[in-house]
Amino acid sequence: MDLKEKISLIVCMILCICGTIFAIIAIREYRSSGVIVRTGIQTKGVVVEMERRPRKVGENTTPNSFAPVVLFLNETGTQHKYYSQLYTAIPTYEIGQKVDIWYLPDEPQKATLNGGDAWVLPLVFGLFGGIMCLIGYPWLFSIIRQKMFS
Repeated sequence: MDLKEKISLIVCMILCICGTIFAIIAIREYRSSGVIVRTGIQTKGVVVEMERRPRKVGENTTPNSFAPVVLFLNETGTQHKYYSQLYTAIPTYEIGQKVDIWYLPDEPQKATLNGGDAWVLPLVFGLFGGIMCLIGYPWLFSIIRQKMFS
């Protein structure tokens, strides 16, 4: 196997492995959000704050994307805060806005908002994972086929 073939195989394997990992993450997150929406309790919450995205290591500028912090009451009347991880540059929520939120009765810290919170992460990871797998696996099978029949 020459250097070009080795590099080709390494890139192919990276695509296959990363694509598979991304697809697994997408499925896991989709199921997690699905469980919350299917088995959780739906209630209304209020956006109490728009939290600025934390700075990344080495970042010099102040981030300009925000995520909502939602205050809601569980079925026993206990207050809980939900910190969304979906940061956007264009505000999708306003402080004081009422929103639909689902939470697990036994674990109210596991919650999700109606909309992007439930599907953005699975969609992004699934899309990238799918593309990587659609490139990597046929490429890998073609390399294997070439080696077997040459």
